[in-house]
Amino acid sequence: MVKDIPLDKASFVSLWVETFFYGTYAVLYAICIYILAYKKGKGSPVNRPMVMATTAMFLMSTVHVVVDLTRGLKAFFNPEQSALEYYAQIWDGLSIFKQALYATNNIVADGLVVYRCYVVWGYNWKIITVPIVMLISTTVCAYLAVYNFSQVHPGDNVFASNIAEWGTALFSLSLATNIIVTSLIATRIWWIARQASHTLGRRHAEKYKNAVAIILESGAIYSFCLMTLLILYCQQTNAQYIAYDSLAQIMGIVPTLIVVRVGLGISTQDITDYATTHNHTTVGGTTRSGPTFALPMRFRQNTEFDAYELDSEATGATIIGKVSSTGLTGDGMSK
Repeated sequence: MVKDIPLDKASFVSLWVETFFYGTYAVLYAICIYILAYKKGKGSPVNRPMVMATTAMFLMSTVHVVVDLTRGLKAFFNPEQSALEYYAQIWDGLSIFKQALYATNNIVADGLVVYRCYVVWGYNWKIITVPIVMLISTTVCAYLAVYNFSQVHPGDNVFASNIAEWGTALFSLSLATNIIVTSLIATRIWWIARQASHTLGRRHAEKYKNAVAIILESGAIYSFCLMTLLILYCQQTNAQYIAYDSLAQIMGIVPTLIVVRVGLGISTQDITDYATTHNHTTVGGTTRSGPTFALPMRFRQNTEFDAYELDSEATGATIIGKVSSTGLTGDGMSK
């Protein structure tokens, strides 16, 4: 059997890794706020709920790393107690507060991805019924695990049965929620891309495919990290501390990164560029110039957290209906 890493060394490495991720997060957050609050067209309102949610997650991640730094100073610069003895006291007030921060941030992160799914599916509550039940279950498991940290006895660790059963449930439910919701979002946008390809041409469909790529890549990063934590925790190895503290920052980095990638134009552009005010169409062999319809569909490269949000009325049927009403198919040519 492989020898486990000592608790004090695992805690030291986790602190170092967490501060690295926090530095990355701080840079991304600054860019994200610029995109959310300033990189907008004139007259466009600031999406305050998304600014508040993004800021709340960053603040909780900041407090989390501050708590870990404080605990590190107490552990390694205390002549009356060794670092190993200090970190073993998981019932300490700072330790419990740290767990509560992680639980709350995890719930907010999962809640945002569920909300994103709700928006992309045209504000359809039926689609997110199961994810909401899973989110509520995650919340219950998270705070029961935090509560049980205060109920442990000297000599117990984070793998004590009353903590492990709720902690394992928390990680498992959060992982399942993210996989399911990410799949729902990607499926919805893929379907829209398929409709756009049939009616507007492949050039416009590519923009949706880029969105699917961003969503799947971001979801894969978070799911992989969460799965790694779950495996290490079930193996009852102290290496799980490294994954746990890293994930406290990664869960905020992933949604922030989506805003940054889209906001900086790395992957998408506004699909409404297609519907220009003047266009040339061919009807009955005669070329006409004039205003054309504006698609009721927007692929927003803008300031919202849901950077790939689609208007609820943007369905394949409405796109086809609009195209048919003008006698256009494909890239603006007559039937």
